[in-house]
Amino acid sequence: MNQMDNAELTVDVLIIGTEAAGAKAAIEAHAEGATVLVVSKGAMGRSGATVMAGSGVQAPLGHADARDNADVFFEDVLRGGAFLNNQKLVERLIGLANSEVVKMEKWGASFAKTKDGKYVQFLGPGSTYPRSLNAMGGGMQWRKALRAEFKRQGITPLEDFFVTKLLMSKGEVAGAVGISIRDGRLMVLRGKTTILATGGCGQLFRHTDTPSGATGDGIALAFNAGAEVMDMEFHQAFPYHTYGPPGRQYISSAGLRYYLRGKIFNSQGEEFLDKYLPLSKGWGLRDPTSRAIFLENKAGRGTPSGGAYLSVSHLPANLIEDTLRTQKPRFFGKINQAGVDLSREAFEIGPAIHYTLGGVRVNDQCETTLPRLLAAGENAAGMDGAERIDAGPAICWCLTMGYITGKEAAARAKDLDWLPIDQREVEQERQRLEALFSRREGITGDEIKEKIKDIMWEKCGLLRDKAGMEEGLKAIRDIKEHDLPRLSVHGSSRCFNVGFVDALEVENMVPLAELTISAALMRQESRRAHFRSDFPNADNQEWLKNIIAQKSENQVAFKTARPVIYKLEPPKEEGAEESHG
Repeated sequence: MNQMDNAELTVDVLIIGTEAAGAKAAIEAHAEGATVLVVSKGAMGRSGATVMAGSGVQAPLGHADARDNADVFFEDVLRGGAFLNNQKLVERLIGLANSEVVKMEKWGASFAKTKDGKYVQFLGPGSTYPRSLNAMGGGMQWRKALRAEFKRQGITPLEDFFVTKLLMSKGEVAGAVGISIRDGRLMVLRGKTTILATGGCGQLFRHTDTPSGATGDGIALAFNAGAEVMDMEFHQAFPYHTYGPPGRQYISSAGLRYYLRGKIFNSQGEEFLDKYLPLSKGWGLRDPTSRAIFLENKAGRGTPSGGAYLSVSHLPANLIEDTLRTQKPRFFGKINQAGVDLSREAFEIGPAIHYTLGGVRVNDQCETTLPRLLAAGENAAGMDGAERIDAGPAICWCLTMGYITGKEAAARAKDLDWLPIDQREVEQERQRLEALFSRREGITGDEIKEKIKDIMWEKCGLLRDKAGMEEGLKAIRDIKEHDLPRLSVHGSSRCFNVGFVDALEVENMVPLAELTISAALMRQESRRAHFRSDFPNADNQEWLKNIIAQKSENQVAFKTARPVIYKLEPPKEEGAEESHG
C-alpha cells in the first residue's frame, strides 16, 4: 500500500516488549483489572533475549545453604556492581525475588529439585553461597510459563509491530506510534501509563550472543522523548560464548563452567585465569574473565578461533554424563548429537557482548524521569551498576521489575485519564516513515549496522583508550551526519520487509553507540565492564558516580550523580583485580 492508513488503540496500560519483563508486567497489570496492550516487534516467545536465556535465576531461598538470605544477595549485587547500583531499587527487587521467581513454577516452569522437594541451587561467580535455581531448559521455561499465563488470562499480544516514537502531551507520555511489520499500517497506541521492556542493545558490537533484534529500541525511544539514560558505558561481555566449528557455535557451553567447574586453558595448556584474577582464584566475574581470554589472544596464546579452551576432561566420564543428563538435559542431547566426547575434548570459548548494564534511569518504583513512563528489565538502569554477577540476576530482575511496573502502572491508571494526542506529531511521524520507505538510492540499514558493529568492538570493546574511542566517536558521528540522511529501503513491499526493519533499528543504534562512547570517554577510570588502558585503576574518590545523559531539542547534556547509597557504604578504593582483572 502506498499510503499508511491510520488506526488507534486505547488501553489503560501500554507495554512495549513481550518477553520476560514485559510479559510479567502485562500479567500483573491485567490481574489488577487494567486493560492492557503488550506490543512486540517479533513473535512473543520466539524473539528477544528471554528464550535464549540460560537456566539460572537467582533467589535467596537458602535451600542449598541456609546461610544465604536477602542481605547476602544484596551485598553480592553491590560488590559485583562496584557500588554504582541504586541500593533502594536493588533492595526492593531482592525482597520480591523469592515470591516472583517461585511463582513461575505455578504458571508452568520446571525447576530442578532434590528428592526432598527443595530447589537445586548452584553457585555462580559473584555469589557468596549457591543461589541460582536451575530452570530445566533455560529460556524455554520462561516462554512456556508466560505464554500459558497469557492464555489463562486472555491476553493477546500485538506482534510484528515496531514502535517508532513515544507521543508526548505537555511533558507527559501519552502513548506511542508505530508501524505494523505485517502490512505497513501506522497505528497510534494510547495508554494512561506506558512501560518499556524491549531489552538491551548488544547488537551494537561485532561479537555478541544477543538476538538480532537487541538494538536498544526501548532505550532509544525513552532517550529521544527526553528521558534520562544512565551507565551507557557499561556493556557486559560473556566469556563462555562458544567459538569454533559452525556446528558448535549455537551450543551454549557455559553449563560446563557453572555445573562442573570446567577449567580454562590457553593454547599452551596453561590455566591462566589465576594470573589475571588472583584474589578470586580464577572464579571471576564475566568481564575480567573475558578480558583475560582477550589478552591471552593478544599475547599469541589463543585458540585457532581466537578464544580459549574450556575443558571438563579432568573429571570421570560417568560424573560428567550423570551431571549433565540430570541438570542440563537439553545441552546433554546437543553435545551427543554433535558427537562431542567431553571426557576427551574441550570446547573453544571466548567473549561476546551479552548484556546492557546501562539504560533508562529509574527509581525504586521503576519510574523513569518522564511522567507516566516506567521501564523494566534490560531497558532499565540502576540494578546492576558496573557489572552483573553471574548465573541469574537478569531473569530475577525481569520478573521482579515486571511485577513492580505492572502493579504500579495499573494503580496509577485508575486515577488518570488519557492525554490528548497531537495529530500533527503523528502526521510528522507518518511522513518520516513514508520518506524512509520511498527512498530507493543510498545506504541500507544492514550496511550501516555492519559499520557500527566493527567500530564499537574495535574502538569501545573490551579494551578502551582515549585515542581509539575518539576515532570511534568520529566514525559514529560521520555515520550520523552522512549515512543516516541517505538511509534507504530496498523493495516496495510493506509486508515483512526486513530492510525496513533494519532501517528503523539502525536509527536507534546510532545514538546509542554515540552515547556509549561519549560516556566511556567521560569515565576516566576502569571499573568492572569498563576498562581503559590509559586509566587502568578504579577511582572511588572521583568516579563513584553514575553518568547520566539527556536529550533536549537536538542537544545532549551529560552530568554525573552519586549513586543511591543508603544501606551499605562502598570501600574508599576499589581493589586492583576488581577494576581490571
